Amino acid sequence: LVDARTKAEVQRIEAQARATTRQLDAQAQVEAMRQSAQADADIQRIKTEAEVSALREREQAAQAYTLYPSLLRLIELETLRELGRNGNARLYINFEGFDSANGDAQLEDSAE
Repeated sequence: LVDARTKAEVQRIEAQARATTRQLDAQAQVEAMRQSAQADADIQRIKTEAEVSALREREQAAQAYTLYPSLLRLIELETLRELGRNGNARLYINFEGFDSANGDAQLEDSAE
């Protein structure tokens, strides 16, 4: 009788321990999922803040270019210089507007 009661008590304690273990595992999984979701949200927030900051910087640059168009021209010239340093780069510049303007002026001079 004592042996049967001891086995029953041991089985009850083991069942309770398994139930507690399952409950703790479930809580740990929930906490891990919550932390993962929080980390994903933090990552998204940081990315969004970085994008907003970049847009603000672009807006400020656009305002500066509007106030001082020569700044934009300087950037164009710096870019051309950098491209010119590359031996494999091919630069195509359209001078048609300049040629036709000069050509028209020459034609008018010769017609007079």
